[in-house]
Amino acid sequence: MPRSQMLALALLMIGISVGAPLTTADVGVGARPGAGAEMLLDGSREMLDEKWTYWEGPGFRSALPIKWKIVEDPVDGGTAVMTDDPAAAGGRFGAADIVTKRAYRDFRLHVEFLIMNPGGNSGVYLQNRHEIQVLDGDNTSHGMGAIINESESPYVAYNGLGRWNSYDVVFRAARFKDGVRVEKARATVYFNGQKVHSDFEINQVWGGPNSGIDGGNDGGKGISDTPGGIKLQCEGHDVRYRNTWIRELDLKDPETDFNEPLAVESKLPATEKVIPLFNGKDLSGWNGDPQRWSAVNGMIRGANNGPVASSTYLFTDKKYREFRLLLEVKQTMSERHSTMHSAVAVLGERFTDVGDNPFGFRGPLLMFCHDWGIWDAHRRNRVVPAGDGSQVELQGQWNQIEVLVRGDRIRFAANGREIFDFTDQPEMLQSSPIGLQLHSNDRPQEYHFRSLLLTENPGEELVTVSEK
Repeated sequence: MPRSQMLALALLMIGISVGAPLTTADVGVGARPGAGAEMLLDGSREMLDEKWTYWEGPGFRSALPIKWKIVEDPVDGGTAVMTDDPAAAGGRFGAADIVTKRAYRDFRLHVEFLIMNPGGNSGVYLQNRHEIQVLDGDNTSHGMGAIINESESPYVAYNGLGRWNSYDVVFRAARFKDGVRVEKARATVYFNGQKVHSDFEINQVWGGPNSGIDGGNDGGKGISDTPGGIKLQCEGHDVRYRNTWIRELDLKDPETDFNEPLAVESKLPATEKVIPLFNGKDLSGWNGDPQRWSAVNGMIRGANNGPVASSTYLFTDKKYREFRLLLEVKQTMSERHSTMHSAVAVLGERFTDVGDNPFGFRGPLLMFCHDWGIWDAHRRNRVVPAGDGSQVELQGQWNQIEVLVRGDRIRFAANGREIFDFTDQPEMLQSSPIGLQLHSNDRPQEYHFRSLLLTENPGEELVTVSEK
């Protein structure tokens, strides 16, 4: 088997490792190319040279063969392509960008990238025109995940330095009649499995002649009816790419919105029916203080600026007794933000807490971020110690959580490691809503939650734990 095929196969077999998001699904890191898709980058020199070339725009300063390096994948092993070309040293814009040899109109694209150092800069260009920014540390409309200069940056979805990130895109090219643009280009974008741009209309090319096709045409507003390749930008930084594939489409209607399974779903037993707990748009199916909880960029946000007299929760409308819960959580870390933990509230009861808070909870809190274990709120206090939680916690980054409740046994895993396995007294557990906690506090705090999935009557084993 050729080396490039072996690497492609390895990508499909990537499992779970501490600090790495879950893989092998249709949207997110590790997404597999479906029927009709073409692999564009598998981390090998062979595929890089076979399917890519330089974009020879006005700022071009390099020469074939492509000088980008093949380097190690620092997370999962194998190799990746690194945007390191001497011609782009010092951030020379347009000096050494690479573009696919094939040009495209409508397509479904998957790209994975990893930024090694603070401020790392690159970019993914759709049709060698419209950039989805890759830029660590920038959360402006010119920053990470933005359709550059036209959308907000969904920075909170970023997995962070030294971790693989993914863009999943459906793109529809602009449409023309008698040489005049009558419909703008459109794109729907998932960032690490979260839908962050929905059927977004793109107005122009930004950055001038060095940026891509039509960049120098009427200040980027003169979009032409010309297909273009997928371009990756070289800005003299250590940004790495792998597992990049494309499937050509023919979108008759001006609509790009799409839905595909989240990465974690492929780990679940076929016998378990997946119930998405969050629709990615609003808090339908949930109940909580609207001043504290909101839906933002396809995620649930819990936050406060002023004091929180007692812990307040966002509760599911429905009650659950035996279930598997999967979610990812990220705490905002800064000098002004509290480092108080959060938790999932289960198997207890709602009640009115201090401060006339109608969203209080009495019962087991499965804690994460800065404190771990089980705290039996307003009853027995701590009943399970923290375990290995602090060893696997990714502070200020996304953490994968799994909760498995069968009978009176509660199991909890974080980032691929089981943190505790606790069997409680039956009388202490009851069917109840599931709650996300915003802890009582005098300081600002902020948590984001994504990829919330639930199954009832689950199997016996944790699916996110690679080994005991």
